[in-house]
Amino acid sequence: MKDSAWWNRRLSRRRMLAGGASAAAALLAACAGEEEGGPPPAETPVEGQEGPVKRGGIMRLPQPGAFPSMNPFLPGLASLAQGLFLGYTVFDHLWFTPTDTGIRELFLATSVEQPDDVTIIAEIGEAYFHDKPPANGRQVLAQDVKASFERFREVPPIGFSWLHHVLDKIETPDDRTVIIRQKTPWAWVYTSSNAGSPWTSSIMPQEILDDEGFLNKDAIGSGRWVLAGHDNGANVRLRKFLNWREPGLPYLDGLDFRLITESAAEQAALLAQDVDLTLGFPTRLDAEAAREQSGGRIRIWSELSRAYRTLMLKWKEPFLDERVRHGINLALNRQEMIDVIDLGDGQMAGPLPPAHKRYVLDDSDLEEYFRYDPAEAKKLLEAAAFPFDQEIELKFATGEDSSLLAQIIEQQLGKVGIKLKLTSQDLIIWLPQTLAAGNFEMTSFTHLGYEDPDLPLRFYISSGDGFLNFMGYKDEDVDRAILAAGRELDEERRVELTREAQRVLIKKWAPMLNLYSPVDYAGAWDYVKGIEVGRGSIVLFNTRLWLDK
Repeated sequence: MKDSAWWNRRLSRRRMLAGGASAAAALLAACAGEEEGGPPPAETPVEGQEGPVKRGGIMRLPQPGAFPSMNPFLPGLASLAQGLFLGYTVFDHLWFTPTDTGIRELFLATSVEQPDDVTIIAEIGEAYFHDKPPANGRQVLAQDVKASFERFREVPPIGFSWLHHVLDKIETPDDRTVIIRQKTPWAWVYTSSNAGSPWTSSIMPQEILDDEGFLNKDAIGSGRWVLAGHDNGANVRLRKFLNWREPGLPYLDGLDFRLITESAAEQAALLAQDVDLTLGFPTRLDAEAAREQSGGRIRIWSELSRAYRTLMLKWKEPFLDERVRHGINLALNRQEMIDVIDLGDGQMAGPLPPAHKRYVLDDSDLEEYFRYDPAEAKKLLEAAAFPFDQEIELKFATGEDSSLLAQIIEQQLGKVGIKLKLTSQDLIIWLPQTLAAGNFEMTSFTHLGYEDPDLPLRFYISSGDGFLNFMGYKDEDVDRAILAAGRELDEERRVELTREAQRVLIKKWAPMLNLYSPVDYAGAWDYVKGIEVGRGSIVLFNTRLWLDK
């Protein structure tokens, strides 16, 4: 890249939609890591080698943005941030499926049976809601589980969803039994984008589900943390739930979040021990610098993120011609993006991001998808009579990473004659009014780090009920291939069907062109103990963090 100023910018690493801003799961993401990439293994925290546990204390964490509300039922993506945050902290769930094993782990459910391909029977254990009115610490009932799922179902979907297109009904024959009946077999049912969602499987008392006045400012769950307070969505304070279903946990007495919106300020707060860990260093060099400045006391770990950067094209002219989409893809130099934005720390992403190792295509299948050939791109565009005199608007959310990504795309497409107009929008505008509404010609951003292969593929399919997807894209072959993978209960067969769905997407040059996944770097002071790594976002439910201070 000729513009050396790009190399010298300190880049934000907020791995959520739009590549920046207020993030929910990211609030605790420094507790999550993987064994790939980054510092040598000796830097990675190792569970069980940290001495006798010290109970109590308040852990201090950075909060990258204020929540607009505490309501998890707002339409569109308006509830994404608070829904995920509360789901990982305040609310409980029937189960969760970690990415390292892919095997369901029971939470509130004490047993799960699947007597046939479309029926799930869960028995729930003894648990209680937080001692706040109107629930006042009463016992959690199967009817609360049913009512919570049904309340989430009332929120209009964005594209295909398990709640709206797979779930048939939920029955509760008694206070302890939940029966889930589906319209069709669904292999991904237990995963985090389906009935194991950290957001839409959250369990709440029936009394508050329709009380918007309450939901906008407060939350009641049966999870390990009680929402103790916040300052208009900022500086959230959580305290240990003394009647949690696992006695003696969590080890900590609470979590205090401090609103810090700038990366540099977050790193300064970490070095000053105003916070105990960081959500993520901008680059590997920043992580190494923090370790050095702390005299080695800040421990660093890294992961190949499941998040991935993408370029979406609206399903309308001039993008309807397959040659145009293919040509645009050939004009994208993914390696240059990785080198400029992430200092070379990343891997190119096909229809599935590379961290989903078992399901991604082999290199031979991805060769054409990753090929960079601006001369061939120009020929394809000319053959399709692309309107080179037309200016195309590329919208993106304000933020260092997302702004830089848009600039690089503008330069790369400019080399083949495509003129772009860059439009930066605040995240609170871009998310609901641009992305969720499908109101764009082009838009670029960073996807969340999805835990299973299901959701990244679902972005391409139509729901069949009037709303297609962000792009407005509909292709029967694509729908058929992706749904076939989701309905296949045999795991080995499902892996191959998932790969075949990706081949179909490449053959069609579907209008979401994935770019690459970055490597994330996180760190914590050496007195933070009990950190788990390598399991995906299930570590955000970790109850065994403690402070040796």
